[in-house]
Amino acid sequence: MYTVHMKRMTATDARKNWFRLLDEVIEGEVVLIERGGSRLLLKLVDKGEPAERIPDYRALIQVKDVDEADQWGWEWDGSSEGLHPRRTEPRS
Repeated sequence: MYTVHMKRMTATDARKNWFRLLDEVIEGEVVLIERGGSRLLLKLVDKGEPAERIPDYRALIQVKDVDEADQWGWEWDGSSEGLHPRRTEPRS
């Protein structure tokens, strides 16, 4: 028989101690974070975990003229259409 120790905390406490909490998880601690009736489990993923379980977000944002990335940004006008690119003055 063995006892599984799991730290429990609220999301507010997790936010206040986030970096210490991450260090504890890296050291093997399992943490249950509770917020609004939902429970999230924070634990270290085994190195043997399949890579396909980690989402690939690279296709979400595609950028034209990436070489000029320091000359543009995003602006939200409050509409339901979302973000719009805008040009900025190049830095000198």
